[in-house]
Amino acid sequence: MPKSIPAYLRLFNEQIPPAKAATASFDLGDVCVAFEHVTGWSLYDLTGDAKPKDVEVLWSAPVEPGAEGKPGHLRVGVAIASGESAAPHADLPAAAELATAIARLWRELQRTREALRQREAELAAGVPVAQRPEGERGLADRLEQVLRGGAEAAGCHAAALYLLDAGTTELKLRSSWGLPAGRLTAPARPLERASADLEALAGHAIVLENAADNREWNLPESFPAAVCVPVSTPTTPLGTLWLFGNQSRPFSDAEVNVVELAAGRIAADLEREMLLNEGIEGAKLKQQLAAAERFEQNQRPHLAPLVEAWDVAGWTAQAAGVGGDFYDWFVRADDRLALALGDSSTRAVEAALAASGLRAALRSHAEYVAEPGRLLERLNQTLWTGSAGDQTAALFYALAEAETGRLQFAAAGGLAALALSPDGAKSLLTPTTLLGLMPDGAYETCKLSLSPGGSLLVVSEGVCAAFEEQGRQFGDRRMIEALLPRLGGSADELVECLRDQLEGCAASGRYDRTILAAKCRVGRQSERQST
Repeated sequence: MPKSIPAYLRLFNEQIPPAKAATASFDLGDVCVAFEHVTGWSLYDLTGDAKPKDVEVLWSAPVEPGAEGKPGHLRVGVAIASGESAAPHADLPAAAELATAIARLWRELQRTREALRQREAELAAGVPVAQRPEGERGLADRLEQVLRGGAEAAGCHAAALYLLDAGTTELKLRSSWGLPAGRLTAPARPLERASADLEALAGHAIVLENAADNREWNLPESFPAAVCVPVSTPTTPLGTLWLFGNQSRPFSDAEVNVVELAAGRIAADLEREMLLNEGIEGAKLKQQLAAAERFEQNQRPHLAPLVEAWDVAGWTAQAAGVGGDFYDWFVRADDRLALALGDSSTRAVEAALAASGLRAALRSHAEYVAEPGRLLERLNQTLWTGSAGDQTAALFYALAEAETGRLQFAAAGGLAALALSPDGAKSLLTPTTLLGLMPDGAYETCKLSLSPGGSLLVVSEGVCAAFEEQGRQFGDRRMIEALLPRLGGSADELVECLRDQLEGCAASGRYDRTILAAKCRVGRQSERQST
């Protein structure tokens, strides 16, 4: 190889006699000759043509010539020469049966070739073979059209598009014109031995006017003359475009420019297909995320439980549409009200899956575990044994008596909770070990009695983080001053008040956020008991 390659490379060499291009390929004509040698009957491939006048047709079967040809027939017949027919070696039914098998094999071969042609072109852009609207030209056809147009404009007889693999170690033929269809089944060429392709990928146009004297360039096809140019987007090299000539010849500047324009058109088509595929996949992903978001919304409790002593409300918002925060409430078989707020430590879809599993496990264990601390220990074991150690979560779980203001609760992780009364607010939680972090976590069951009109307010870690980035703390003086006047209202009003303060935090949208409020209200039976 030359030591220094100029920006525009042109090799001039002595002319040699034209060599035959390596474009021979197995075709139906070879089969017809072999058929006649074996049976004595003539087999004709009459694709798009009328029956010859000098042939007496005795049998016919349809064949498919491929994407670019016209429909045709295989016909068994005898040549008419002076009124005499050729002497066959086999009877007509046997010959017709063999011809039928050949027609079927040929149809299958043509279908395979067409499927291969489509697949290689689609793989060039990294997109799956997809159904297209009727009348829209597929990528394989568009690539071949560009290859043919570029080759004819440059006076060449064949063209080939080679693209790099994902590891940029090999070049694979993805589309061709003027080459045998079987070339698409050839193995990829190692890039390290493709000297001309390496120079082209470096940004040079390689012009070989006499390829026989320049074998060090390792042409992919045996042609007397060739041009190789890079195919690339503004940021990414994709592969190389080769044009081949059947005889040694010079290439003008205008012809090389035409080849480079064809390479640019191919790069644009490939980039368009890749962007189109990304858009389709993005739309599918959005649909899936929307379905997951609807699923999360449907899992939340939408109706307050029919418990006299308690008014409950909740709100959640996920930073990515779907996330790991949730709240829940339900009435156990012993008539106690169960309240829960969960917060998965992961994000987005992974968090949503983890939260869904945690919520299902919570409801399952809550049916037979009466103490909140023991319930969290069971959930901790479930998370620890059911994951690779990367699934952790925070959880608040409380059991409230249906007719009084007494409740028991336990918590894991960095959640926060306030007990609100007309006299002020009291923080209830301190950070503890997350669920799923270690196999032997222990969680304490605490007790709380709320006076009539008092409330319990629990928030996820995202709410605390949003306030902290604003320079505030959950439960600070300004927050309490805003919440206490709302104690006379409903649990929904408490949630709305805290949401209003949370929306004033600029960082709020970066976190999954959940609020759970439970207000104690004295029921009729409680009033009778107190009197």
